[in-house]
Amino acid sequence: MSDEVPPTPKRRATQRHKGSPLNEQDWVKAALDILTNENVRGIKIDALCTKLGVTKGSFYWHFNNRGELLGAMLSHWRKKMTLNVIRSISISGVDPKERMRRLFELPRRKNSPAFAQIESSIRDWGRRVEMPRKAVAEVDEIRFDYITKLFRDMGFGEDEARKRAYLAYCLIMGDSVLHNSISSMSADEFFEKAMRLATAMEADAEA
Repeated sequence: MSDEVPPTPKRRATQRHKGSPLNEQDWVKAALDILTNENVRGIKIDALCTKLGVTKGSFYWHFNNRGELLGAMLSHWRKKMTLNVIRSISISGVDPKERMRRLFELPRRKNSPAFAQIESSIRDWGRRVEMPRKAVAEVDEIRFDYITKLFRDMGFGEDEARKRAYLAYCLIMGDSVLHNSISSMSADEFFEKAMRLATAMEADAEA
């Protein structure tokens, strides 16, 4: 039997048991927590209401159905882990190599393991379902385009910039997965070698 019921008319938001009103981000964060600790099938309206200590009326105040919540989760991930990151790095300085270095640093930041867990769960979900698969493809394209721009800003032509952007993105994504299990170099060593590899001129790379 489905865990969804027809949408109810908008009304005053249901309160938490402790008296603090929920907002849309509370639901999204609770759903992401279930996604990373279980899987998307565990994201059920009843389970969420129990987790947050509210009735279904609170859920339907913010979302028409479960699918709308899942879409909000993907939008939150896209904004927080891609658009906000790009915005923050873009305003940090004009030197493209420094901005690139900040990208390489991302997997080693204190809060990165939690973000990596969310990303891994969404990518796993996207292997089976079209909606998250499209969201993952969009996020990858946004990140890739930004890294390509950094290489163009360093003076590389479009074709070479795209090739180097692909290499850099592979290094960043690979480090996010492996650095906790394979500690073959320090963070500073990784940054330096990754930057040299990604930004080296052809003659330097062949030497």
